[in-house]
Amino acid sequence: MKNINSEMINDNEFDLICKYIKLRNVSNISQSELAKRVGVARSTVARMEKNLHSISLGTFTKLLEAMNYELQIVKKDDNNGKQ
Repeated sequence: MKNINSEMINDNEFDLICKYIKLRNVSNISQSELAKRVGVARSTVARMEKNLHSISLGTFTKLLEAMNYELQIVKKDDNNGKQ
């Protein structure tokens, strides 16, 4: 578990938030622009990125879609890619 702003989240959640932030930065989209595209307050985006606020899965997928990405579920590799 990683501790961000006094809230405990697991490694998967932490990694997902980090990847999302990296995608937003690489896409050169500000929090304000992304929030406007999705129809939420900029503070909602900022607080989610700092793990101060947990957003719904629906809102998260809308944020990704606004950047032309999608969320997928894949089965974990049981042997970490080793044969």
